[in-house]
Amino acid sequence: MRFEITPYDDHGTPTTPDVVDLPALRERLAQATVTGERLHIRPRPRHDRPVTRHQEHRP
Repeated sequence: MRFEITPYDDHGTPTTPDVVDLPALRERLAQATVTGERLHIRPRPRHDRPVTRHQEHRP
């Protein structure tokens, strides 16, 4: 699983998002906890994996 992390500046404006794997996400969260950085995180499915039957029927 990959994750898209969108950081926000001090004025609440989103900056360029990064797509990272789970270890990088954990590292970024630990850093944001210390610094107080605001992040929006959402999962991104990997496109190099076959689609399961359950995912075929999703909108």
